[in-house]
Amino acid sequence: MRLLFLNHNYRYLGTYQRAFHIGRVLVQRGYSVTLFTVSPRHRWRMTQSVSEGVRIVEMPNFGQNYSGEGYGPLDNLLRCFHSLTHRYDIIHMFDHKPNATFAGLVGRLHGVTLIADWTDWWGGPGGINDVPKRRVPAVGKFEEWWEIKSKLLADGVVTGSTALYQRALDVGCPPEKVICIPNGSAPDLIRPVPVAEARQRLGVPQDRKIVGFFGMGQGDMEIIMPAIRQLPNVWLMVIGPKNQRVLDQARYFGIADRLWQTDFVPEEELSWYLACADVMCLPLSDRAANRGRSPGKFMFYMAAGRPTVASPVGDVPIIMETYRVGLLARDEEFADALWRLLTDDALREELGQNARRTAETGLSWSCLVDQLEEFYLRILSSKR
Repeated sequence: MRLLFLNHNYRYLGTYQRAFHIGRVLVQRGYSVTLFTVSPRHRWRMTQSVSEGVRIVEMPNFGQNYSGEGYGPLDNLLRCFHSLTHRYDIIHMFDHKPNATFAGLVGRLHGVTLIADWTDWWGGPGGINDVPKRRVPAVGKFEEWWEIKSKLLADGVVTGSTALYQRALDVGCPPEKVICIPNGSAPDLIRPVPVAEARQRLGVPQDRKIVGFFGMGQGDMEIIMPAIRQLPNVWLMVIGPKNQRVLDQARYFGIADRLWQTDFVPEEELSWYLACADVMCLPLSDRAANRGRSPGKFMFYMAAGRPTVASPVGDVPIIMETYRVGLLARDEEFADALWRLLTDDALREELGQNARRTAETGLSWSCLVDQLEEFYLRILSSKR
């Protein structure tokens, strides 16, 4: 079966990770997967490569950031031309941005089956697009409408959270055409490493207590930084591109001298950095964007075998209570929860082992793609 995945992000960022990991598992099962994403380097040129059997096409990034990702005119034109001149069995559209959907609609001319992936809550109060100012306000209005309309036009809808699953039903998607598949773990790519071994490799002091955070987008740090301020001698490691806003926040909260910003870490090195942390953190403000999110970073934490202190928002409490992989904490409780794990070696070890076991079983991409594959076949069968 030939599959085309349309992703609106730059390669390696955001929903690209979800699309790529689903694709690599499907390739292992005999599917042909082509993944379109956006080049982080090339403004006018399209490049192609193969990773883990997935054919990855990086589109030129000219105009990519115009009032939000996904609006590059050359990118959209090339995707639509490809969809018009190539035949696929399924086009899986990862969210609603133009470069993730318009080429899918063009594919309808060939009778392709369209699957819409609803991974983030974009429109309305508290959504990702609920920002004070946009360069082009009309774009926000369009996206608020198109986020929903694109799901209603699809043959099937895959949501990343129970909140978005309910939202899909509320806007009129038929229940038999909707499934909830959260983000998963890749335990074959991210592996647990002993703290001492990782710190020796990276030159980190062995006696230092470290709370880790991983992500390209580094929001809600105003929850974790006051907690770190209350814990003398505890460091905050932020794995991802160095962000001036995060440094400014650390200065404001008086912890800049205990902030370690790693800068971008390639995936093959990520296990070593995650292993330097004693405990991971997942701060989430209680807003629609976070309630609708299945935090991919949480899956990396679990694959690394590290326990997590997380905000009780969205589906996170369900995962915590089902698999016992960390502690839930409201904003004012973060410091106490972190300190409990940092000082209780037995509990930290137990929760870390639970986390790794969960990454290998119930929340592995392999297990989740079982459900997706069955959904694909059911949607295809319903169209015959």
